[in-house]
Amino acid sequence: MSQACKSGDDARTTGAASFLALMVFVAGLCLQPVAESDVFFRVKVGQEILARHALMGRNLFSFTAPDHPDLDLSWGFEVGAALLYRLGGFPAIVVGKTAIVLVAFALAYLLCRRAGAGAAATAATLAGAAFVMRERFVERPHVVSFAGEVVVLLALAAVGPRWSLRRTLAFAAAMVAWANAHAGIFTGVLMALAAAAATLLCAAKADPSTSSNRRVELARARAFGLLAAGIAIFASATPVGWGIVRYLALHVSLPRLHTIDEFRSATWRSDAAFFGWLALVAAVTVVANSRRASGMSLADTLAALAPRWAPAVLMAALGLWSVRFSADAALVAAPLLATGLTSLFARAPVSRAARAAVVGTALLAAALAPRLADARAGRPFLSLDLEPELVPREAIQFVTTRGLRERMYNDFETGSYLAFEGYPRYRVFVDPRLPAYPPELHRLLGNFDLDRATWDAAMQRYGVTSALLAYAGVNRRVAWWDPERWALVYRAHDARVFVRRLPDWRALIAAYEIPATFSFTVEEGAATLPLTERPAASPVAACEWQRRLGDLLLELDGGRPARALPAYQRALEPPGCLAPHDEATLAGWLGATALQAKDFALCVALTGRALALQPADAATRSNRAVAYEALGRLSAAAEDWTQVARDSSDPALVRAATIRAQRLLSRSP
Repeated sequence: MSQACKSGDDARTTGAASFLALMVFVAGLCLQPVAESDVFFRVKVGQEILARHALMGRNLFSFTAPDHPDLDLSWGFEVGAALLYRLGGFPAIVVGKTAIVLVAFALAYLLCRRAGAGAAATAATLAGAAFVMRERFVERPHVVSFAGEVVVLLALAAVGPRWSLRRTLAFAAAMVAWANAHAGIFTGVLMALAAAAATLLCAAKADPSTSSNRRVELARARAFGLLAAGIAIFASATPVGWGIVRYLALHVSLPRLHTIDEFRSATWRSDAAFFGWLALVAAVTVVANSRRASGMSLADTLAALAPRWAPAVLMAALGLWSVRFSADAALVAAPLLATGLTSLFARAPVSRAARAAVVGTALLAAALAPRLADARAGRPFLSLDLEPELVPREAIQFVTTRGLRERMYNDFETGSYLAFEGYPRYRVFVDPRLPAYPPELHRLLGNFDLDRATWDAAMQRYGVTSALLAYAGVNRRVAWWDPERWALVYRAHDARVFVRRLPDWRALIAAYEIPATFSFTVEEGAATLPLTERPAASPVAACEWQRRLGDLLLELDGGRPARALPAYQRALEPPGCLAPHDEATLAGWLGATALQAKDFALCVALTGRALALQPADAATRSNRAVAYEALGRLSAAAEDWTQVARDSSDPALVRAATIRAQRLLSRSP
């Protein structure tokens, strides 16, 4: 075998190993439990499309805006998600998402290599991009845009005499598929226009005496412009047609009415990785291209690289304007960094094989080490189902079993699951399909300075009779439910349920009302405020209100009874107000507390009250026996210990009580 052949085989082996390590690393970032609530409504919409053989067209999931148009630019992704769910549930959707992302990165690897980047530099660069993008590797249609944007970059790099009919047809099919999976196809139009404008500008400013290829560059600029026009036409090849323009306009106007995190501008504090990535790309690109090819002007160099740097600059600007495009920008900028690193690596005294080995080993270790650690700790090596805390299941079960879902307020994220799980039996207040709701609703939900009266009027306007709020610790709306009009009936984990004080809910409120309301501050989040005064419309008896108040105070104070004791004491007045079991339990608990405080007389009184209702309670009788002993009433104590020995089912307590009774009887006069 010749040295050239051996060198070629080594290069192919190195490239294959780097590519494989990159794919494993990216797959490791993608193959995670589902933590994206949007997946629920995506699956449900896909199921409805499959059942109807048509798009929904209207906001059928909601009772607040059932006739509002629903522009669906992601129906292809939703149908795919529904089919995958039918095949294997949410784990199948995670695998499908991972496959799309891997296709995007495989195409990006091909793009970088065609641009002249080395295998190790390409793998390292794309792994870095994946790390920056990892929070966007979720089960949403935008993952299709990652692949679509790389296809556009490949097309920009291939425009020229070698562009064939087969490439045209393949490109058209890819763009049509993209258009029917995600509205992000508009970025393809902008990327091609950016390349055209940059090429045209550089060619126009080039020195005629040194720029021999100006005519070629002008032709390339025209080709890029035609490519942009073609992508724009393909973007309308959907059931919505040119409705994509209105859809995109809504995504510009809605954030002005309703603050949404993914529409915010990038900041150093929240998006340091993205800023660092852009700085690294810019620095490496400048350094690597500081030595231009002999005889080439700056304009010629910029024009030649326009298909790479112009789309990257455009996407970086979009990512800085709205963080939802930061992941796209990181991927589009990757070819610049990969070729720049290749140029810098070439100056280092390290062999290509050594670089590939280091990069490949690092990527495999980063992907596999956390999985192996989980396996050693007894956790699953691969978990692809729902994150346990993604959905407030217990709260949803509570409202469902008690008939509270007919006109129930819910938050955006919870609405996605409620629509998936409940439609058509139940409809939601709102869900994450932002364009499916009118501006007035977005204006309401985007106003964070409402008072309780204004919020209550809005809920009345929409006919809301119950409410389920998740993420209650950071949800400012949890403080907007006036306890005079709304009863808190569920408070567990990070969910809260309120019901309007209507005659139909009187029995439910009497059984479950919690004596609390909430406040909210930006600095501290939501805080639970015990209601010492019972609302006038509450059907809960005064003594029961005080008992529940004591329970709440005891919980809030971490088991310390100081604040709870007065409420519990009020709950015992008058005798017989509480249910017999509750009165006996509370009196017994207060008796035990009095015993700990060495108030033996009070202990005897309270435990006596409890034993009058539950005479077989061995623990309470034991407490009274101890108090009798402390008071010197030995006969009474011996009698209680004898009774404990009869009633207790604990052999150890029976023996101890028997011995104690015998000793006390021997000491009695």
